[in-house]
Amino acid sequence: MQKVNKVVRVNFAGGLLGMIFGSSKGKVQSVIQSENSEGWNFIEAITDQPNLIIYVVRLLLLAITLGLWTLSTGYLFVFEKPR
Repeated sequence: MQKVNKVVRVNFAGGLLGMIFGSSKGKVQSVIQSENSEGWNFIEAITDQPNLIIYVVRLLLLAITLGLWTLSTGYLFVFEKPR
């Protein structure tokens, strides 16, 4: 039986707002539940590996927002389902 794969990127908020109001568990759980309801089965989580440009953009966002918000490292979730 052939299987179809799907990759979903999950990003989190960083900075002070991300620490106070962000719920990584809640976001991960909602993504997995929504994909499972569509018939996709979770296979693997891969940590997103940012490059130098992403780090610079994050620092700029932190400086512009006075430390309130920036992009945070997320995950790539791999799902599969039978064709």
